[in-house]
Amino acid sequence: MQTLIMTFNGPASQARPELGSLLQRFRRAYFVERSSQEYTVTTDEITAAELACQPHWSARLLQAQH
Repeated sequence: MQTLIMTFNGPASQARPELGSLLQRFRRAYFVERSSQEYTVTTDEITAAELACQPHWSARLLQAQH
């Protein structure tokens, strides 16, 4: 499993509709809201790679704490 921080880079008013689209398309991903435009996403490696390429979103891999 991988954890990403996903940040919406468009207008704040579009963040929730865009999130809804991701939720429908990536049902295997678990999204947790950090702020109105930022989400923590836990999913498998393949889905994480697909999420990292989504338009209007930036993604960074959250490093595991040891």
